[in-house]
Amino acid sequence: MNKTTLIKVLLTLNVMVLGAQDAFRGFEGSAQDNWNYTSNIPFYNQNSDTDLWTDYSQANGRITKAFAGSTYLAGRDLDNSYTEAVTGEASPEHILTFDPFAINGLSAEFTFRLYYVFLDKNDYIYYELSYDNGTSWSSPDEHVDVFSTSLGGKFSLSGWDEIRFDVPAGNEFVRLRLVIYQNGNGYIGLDNFELKTVTLSTSNNLIEGFTFGPNPTEGILKLKAKVILDKATMYDVLGKEIYILKGDSTEMELNISHLPNGVYFTKVESNGIIQTIRVIKK
Repeated sequence: MNKTTLIKVLLTLNVMVLGAQDAFRGFEGSAQDNWNYTSNIPFYNQNSDTDLWTDYSQANGRITKAFAGSTYLAGRDLDNSYTEAVTGEASPEHILTFDPFAINGLSAEFTFRLYYVFLDKNDYIYYELSYDNGTSWSSPDEHVDVFSTSLGGKFSLSGWDEIRFDVPAGNEFVRLRLVIYQNGNGYIGLDNFELKTVTLSTSNNLIEGFTFGPNPTEGILKLKAKVILDKATMYDVLGKEIYILKGDSTEMELNISHLPNGVYFTKVESNGIIQTIRVIKK
């Protein structure tokens, strides 16, 4: 889509602004920390803070504080006698697995903050993303090496680094796992894991409890909310109105099986609030 066409779409759809739905984990224990996760090795603090894998609010070597707030996930000398005993492995990995988060076919931005000090060629950090709500990691959709080297020496960041990945549209879910191996007197900090999906809306307020799917769809698109849905209007990428459905309940069902495959925008209205979603027909 060229710039002129994009502007035409936005004008036709009532000059929309961005709203976002977030999954977030900042290790503060607050209501904002809504992205649930598990660790394959339970958090621990052994040998007077020299063997660490835990929420932490103190300095961890040169990592003096959290990226944001007061608490972060700290790691130090992760391959130690305690973790070897817990896992029964000679070289135990530390793995964070984050629950699937629904993105309803939208594109999304995944980010987290990382700080490491004194890693070497035997250490590694990578993450994987799968675009489903399953549990297997045998065939992830994405594999990204964050730290891996064959060079000798010690490697450090000078501060908190942002790690970012753009998740393409057309997926219903995203789940994450982060894998770390580190041995020796090295230091790791992790903070602010976030998955942000972008929706289009004419208001800073989104329709309460609004969900939709499946997306992509082969013909039937279901809309649900906690409030009455008044109307759904679908447009093509040129801004041409092609489908209208009026409603008076908390659920609506759009049958677009007759439409050509492609990308469409659907403007959903509820009590004066307008939320516009991107729909893929396949």
